[in-house]
Amino acid sequence: MIVPEIFWIPAYAGTTGSWFYSLLQEALFSLHFPKGIALALVYVDDLTEGMVLAEDLFTPKGFFVLAEGMPLLSDHLQRLNGWGVVEVAITDTSLGEEYQQLQAEIAKFVDRAEGYLYRRFVHNELDKEPLATIYRHSVHRYAERFQKGWDPAEYSIDLLPADPDPDSTPLSVPQLLLGEVELFSLPVVYARIVQSINDPKSSSLQIAEAIGKDANLSIRLLRIVNSPAYGFSEKIDSVSRAVSLLGTDDLTNLAADVKVLQQFNGIPSAMIDMDSFWRHSIRCGLFARILAGHLCLPGEELYFTGGLLHDIGRLVMLERMPAQYTRAIAKGMAEHLPIYRAEQETLQTDHSIVGKLLAMRWRLPTPITRMIGGHHSPASAHYAPEACLAHIADFLAHATGHEVTLVNEIPPFQLKAWEVLNLKEELIAPTIRQVDAEFRKLIKFFFKGSAD
Repeated sequence: MIVPEIFWIPAYAGTTGSWFYSLLQEALFSLHFPKGIALALVYVDDLTEGMVLAEDLFTPKGFFVLAEGMPLLSDHLQRLNGWGVVEVAITDTSLGEEYQQLQAEIAKFVDRAEGYLYRRFVHNELDKEPLATIYRHSVHRYAERFQKGWDPAEYSIDLLPADPDPDSTPLSVPQLLLGEVELFSLPVVYARIVQSINDPKSSSLQIAEAIGKDANLSIRLLRIVNSPAYGFSEKIDSVSRAVSLLGTDDLTNLAADVKVLQQFNGIPSAMIDMDSFWRHSIRCGLFARILAGHLCLPGEELYFTGGLLHDIGRLVMLERMPAQYTRAIAKGMAEHLPIYRAEQETLQTDHSIVGKLLAMRWRLPTPITRMIGGHHSPASAHYAPEACLAHIADFLAHATGHEVTLVNEIPPFQLKAWEVLNLKEELIAPTIRQVDAEFRKLIKFFFKGSAD
């Protein structure tokens, strides 16, 4: 018997031994479908010809495109991505044997996924919403990864570089950011861009000229602007054209994104996998931007930048005092602490405080500064919407992405942040899928390599 696939997680007759599936079975059979149609929410990349729509299909902007009962054709499959469709409701009778077999294979890895995730979510109460819904998604996603042969990276205290002076005093925050050597100043090009933005007499052409002085920045910006994430119908081949289309604020944020990604290159690889670090940061930025869009907050690209830079303070600490920071990593691993708490207990500060002060030094917009400073503790930012959004985006990025940086444990979820933004559980599923779709497309425009 095929039961409806909710949260993209199939429940199969005879599946036992998991409280997760017991909980899911109750949810499945308590649902009511208006016309008695059992359906599955199928990710757009998993659709095949012949699958039948269980509901009318609309674009994310609410435009009707296909009617309920319509079999999907090859032309439809090619157009769905262009329409921005992330998931489609399909009748269970038209799923096809191959799709059902794949879901049955994934179900075999659920127990392994739960065992792995139990350790990651150890600081969170999984019987409360929205955590219960987030966890259900995470279990299925990790079961998919295990089914594909994914093997999680193992982090061990033994692999950390030795601390040459265990009794040395950690640098203070002012020493971290100022010190004898002036590190962590954004490049001159970016400073000129900001200056042009703030000058009411500046034109788009002047801003484009400032960007054009950095060839690498210009190339990367044009690659990103031409990525599917922006969806322009024609190729953007000049910075001046990009300025006129994006507007100065979005372009300034993108310039900061690219330059900061190039800024930190002296951190020991034994201490942190920089590829995983930036992938998590990009995922966090996407969650922040997409949730900001759902909440109708102005300046969505600004929230992407805030999410991208939320952990920037961690890189400062790693680069300026790597030996002392090893103590925080070791304590987090040994005592199963989130990294920010291990930092507080060993270094008397944490990366959100360092990052906030760095953002202030760089004169980044106030919303970005709040996101960086409040992503672990929205209360410290008086539950400003930006801080709450960054906290939720960071949590979702940890929960749904397989990038692990420094320690395995996901920080505690602050329920009040969710309540302040008045978010609903129904938003979780489509947001995760949309982030997945954009992450795959966007990652290659920041880095070369796979988006997996």
